[in-house]
Amino acid sequence: MVPLTDPVPGQGFRLRPVVATLAGPVLLLLSFGVANRWVALVACLVVAAQVVALRTAPRLSALAVSVTVPLRAGVGEGVEHVVTVTNSAPKPSVPIVLRLRDDGFAQVHLPVPSIPAGATLELRVPRQAQERGRSLGPTVVAQGPDALGLLTHRRSARVPAPVLIHPAPTSAPTLPAPAAQAGAQDLAGVRPFRAGDRASMVHRRASARRPGSLVVAEREAEPVGRLVVVPDLRADDLDRVLGEVTAVVLDELAAHRPVAVVGPEGLVEGEGALDVLALIGVGPGVGVVPASHRGDRVVVAAGPGWRSAS
Repeated sequence: MVPLTDPVPGQGFRLRPVVATLAGPVLLLLSFGVANRWVALVACLVVAAQVVALRTAPRLSALAVSVTVPLRAGVGEGVEHVVTVTNSAPKPSVPIVLRLRDDGFAQVHLPVPSIPAGATLELRVPRQAQERGRSLGPTVVAQGPDALGLLTHRRSARVPAPVLIHPAPTSAPTLPAPAAQAGAQDLAGVRPFRAGDRASMVHRRASARRPGSLVVAEREAEPVGRLVVVPDLRADDLDRVLGEVTAVVLDELAAHRPVAVVGPEGLVEGEGALDVLALIGVGPGVGVVPASHRGDRVVVAAGPGWRSAS
């Protein structure tokens, strides 16, 4: 839990609080100068209002906030943020508004009702991821008026909630055919022709020995192993390339097939490949193609098409 005790970052000069603070004393001094009891009465009323506003100002520093998010998200994806607010004051808090901003997600406003003394309130809000990269957590800004509504009081804190935002997946490209499948000549066996089989699959010699029936040849191909993708950092449209890589990685993970991505710090496999795509930046070259294990299929993701590197 992080207490809301900091000034609001980026808050510029505001004229209203200055005028509201100085109006009472200025009018009171003016009443002494002009010896006008009506001016003095107005000055006393303004000073009294200022005292009431000061006494009823919301105790925002008594509030502490924590934010919980998933470990990773995608651009354009709605991600649920769990916001927990604790009131450590000896009396109930006043209703306020919380703003979550500056963390790669869409800014949101959360109305927070009065919280009893020592109690905790949990709020759930979906926020859309907008920027690829590493988000360390939102700046949480609490704001609420005094009893008279003269001033809006604000306090903030940077709340840690790390999440990696990977690119939005686009349409998956056509991958280069694996070498083992493109030129495999070993005959695994034959079977009867079925609807949907291509004419090129018909084994002419075997069919000739079986008058009245067609026979299809099934070729033996080595099983394709892990798919290793090398994003081309020199691509003109890097964001599109990274979106294609994201689509391929998600498809491979959904099919429970091994997949890895080469990043600046080496090869990362599984869901960690999405983290590479979240943090990868524009670099001077394609990157180093790793020494693949036997059976690995290495492809370079570039525009306008992908190519095999193995």
